[in-house]
Amino acid sequence: SIESKELEGNFDDAFKATLQVFQDYGYIIKDSDHASGVIHGETGIKQVWCSMEYFEISSTLEQFGTNIVKERVSLIKKVKASSQYGTQENSIIIDDSELFQKLYNDIQKEMFIRKNLSK
Repeated sequence: SIESKELEGNFDDAFKATLQVFQDYGYIIKDSDHASGVIHGETGIKQVWCSMEYFEISSTLEQFGTNIVKERVSLIKKVKASSQYGTQENSIIIDDSELFQKLYNDIQKEMFIRKNLSK
């Protein structure tokens, strides 16, 4: 699921705040592109029974007007299982509105802190 939110502030603060919050949530930033506003991260692989799982998160940010940044976040759980018949991989889209709301609230808080530190 892709969740979208309008954040109050400028693009640079939103981009840096998103990087910070993703890292605070335990994601390793795999790549980012400031010019296009894209951030991609993932967790480490965790062994669960006979499978391995990890999470991928990505965000796209875009400035709208003078003080609004639109951010879209997607979160996917990846599960790999191996057996004598080969390897199977499943992707599960995370659609947890409370999680996304907390994520966006934390990003907005970090943006507020950054804005006030630069004064």
